[in-house]
Amino acid sequence: MSSTDTIVHILPPLAAPPQEDKIYKSKNVTVNTQEVTDRPVLRRDNTGLRNFLADSQNDQNVGYDGEVDTLRRLGRFYNWILTFSVVTRYAFYILPVATLLAIPLSIFATIHSESNIKGIKMMGLFVWLEIVWSSLWIAKLCSKTLPRAFRLCCGVISAGTRKHSLMIKALEVPLSIVFWVIACWASIPVIAAFNPETDVTVLGSNVHWIRSLQKGFLASVPVACVFLVEKAVIEFITVNYHRTQFSARIQESKRRMHLFELLYEASTILFAPYCPKFADEDYIINTSLLSTVGKEIQNVTDLQTGTPIRIFDNLGRLGTGVTSVFGNIVSEVTGTQRADSKSPHAVVSWALERRPASEALARRVFNSLVAEGNDALYQKDIERVLGPDNHHEAEEIFHALDKDANGDVSLEEMTMMVIELGEGRRAMTKSLHDVDRAIKALDRILMCVVLVGAGLIYGTFFSENFFKNMSLYTTSLMSFSFAFAGTVQEFTGSCIFLFVKHPYDVGDRVEINNVDLIVEHISLLYTVFRRVDSQRKVQIPNIVNNGNWIENISRSQAMSEHFSLAISAGTTFEEIENLTDELKSFVTADENRRDYKSDLDVEVANVGDMSKLELKINLGYKSNWSNEKLRVARRSKFMCALLATLRKVQINAPGGGDVAIGDASRPAYSVSVSDEEARISRMKYLDEKDSHKYVKDKGI
Repeated sequence: MSSTDTIVHILPPLAAPPQEDKIYKSKNVTVNTQEVTDRPVLRRDNTGLRNFLADSQNDQNVGYDGEVDTLRRLGRFYNWILTFSVVTRYAFYILPVATLLAIPLSIFATIHSESNIKGIKMMGLFVWLEIVWSSLWIAKLCSKTLPRAFRLCCGVISAGTRKHSLMIKALEVPLSIVFWVIACWASIPVIAAFNPETDVTVLGSNVHWIRSLQKGFLASVPVACVFLVEKAVIEFITVNYHRTQFSARIQESKRRMHLFELLYEASTILFAPYCPKFADEDYIINTSLLSTVGKEIQNVTDLQTGTPIRIFDNLGRLGTGVTSVFGNIVSEVTGTQRADSKSPHAVVSWALERRPASEALARRVFNSLVAEGNDALYQKDIERVLGPDNHHEAEEIFHALDKDANGDVSLEEMTMMVIELGEGRRAMTKSLHDVDRAIKALDRILMCVVLVGAGLIYGTFFSENFFKNMSLYTTSLMSFSFAFAGTVQEFTGSCIFLFVKHPYDVGDRVEINNVDLIVEHISLLYTVFRRVDSQRKVQIPNIVNNGNWIENISRSQAMSEHFSLAISAGTTFEEIENLTDELKSFVTADENRRDYKSDLDVEVANVGDMSKLELKINLGYKSNWSNEKLRVARRSKFMCALLATLRKVQINAPGGGDVAIGDASRPAYSVSVSDEEARISRMKYLDEKDSHKYVKDKGI
């Protein structure tokens, strides 16, 4: 027995590794996505890699040519603090600064108690600073508890308040700023609390610098409210857009994935992982990093010896098993839940990331569930595996697989379903990523508007003549409106097109101006497409697409196609009926009924100039045209069958059906007659023609 066979027989069957994060390498430094997005930004050597990984979905990004992005000591210390409880973290945040402020406070309260700023004691100022610092974290704590209070109060009235509480949670920072600014403005009279002779109230003061401070914080209240409204609008757009556009798709994807996980679990119960019958499929499904590294070595060994080597695959299985065991031990000790790398969900999720693994997964499930001697999967096969008590689950699973309602599922159908499930998940993730980036761009633009509004608010509070001169400023601004009117129109139209209409998502196949395109990237002001015919990239502004007629093929259900052809005018109705019967027999055949619908129609559309008949054939497919290869294969097969059927029924082209003049079976010749004989024959033809008319010619 070889060493390879020894490893194969000694290792116990292990499940697939968990889905690994994407690995990015640059200058011998390896960083994965999860590590970068979870680590704090404090005291990084360089944050360029973080920005690059945020855009890593773009296929254009092939590497990072920058400095090493690693945490320093202070960053690691901050990351350690984040693991503490809320009370401990807040105490760590508040106490150091509060202690520093307490040092001058104690000095001005004892040794230099008479120190003042224009008659206001310094002690009151530092007491107010202590209140300002403490109120910042109190406001943050209030905004953090506000979603729970909202659910507690409004949950009694309606159970559908969770989405609103999540929106309030997302607005934690703007709400904290509003609460904090109000608290700072309301606590300003504390500054003069140790000066009884000074008249300081919430609305005014006889001290100039305190009055200026009050104006600043009073102006900050509407500014903070405007900032809160802007963030609320962005959050409302995000929540409403995701709920209307992606909620149904996400739920459908989760449902289909859950159903397929049940099938995979049943498959592993019938045939254990890495059993001799499905060992090849399991190795492809559970391809690990070591398997990828040893792929070339394995291929070379296969060519030289003809014997497959599984050393790297089995080492990957061993590493996954050890990781799973230690992970379970840690879960038991800490009392936390963790994703099991052996679970069907982990295996299916890992396999859907790669097309070969998806095909192997479909083969394993299909071949393990189909009855012996059959080449298709039926509902009774699923019921036999799941048991009679799970009849409804088996029926739901079968209907999810049998999308064309044929009554059975072939291996090709299951493979196509698994591949589409994986591609749909990736396209949905990329579409969400692109839309989120567009929303962030909208947020940045609206923040510029908020800054302009904040400047106007502060100018109104601090300058008495600012409001009087507002008309002059407005007139000057309107005089330049022609310069940015087009930009504002494009921005507004693009926002309505993207967030309200939203005619397509990333990965959708659309038809614009009779050109077939595939959506590659969606931005706020433009969309990048890929032409189906030439694979060229096309960038179209959203404001242009806002006026175009867009046909979304991917969102369509099963589609149909019309074929028009001209046939000989001598074709009889019986021959057309024979053509219809032959074509219906073709589309309902066992090898074609999964591709075409049975309701094929043939009609005579036009007779033209009476020299030909125009036939129109309506063919229905059992899916849309989002898969170009499948569409071309089905269409080509039907076109070949149509030509063969026309020849079989002997329906000819216009003017056809006879051999050409001059052929041996149809020779060309001429006959000479006398003038009298020609005149008599001509008159005989005219008399016979006149006898067939409804209205006879009148003699002259």
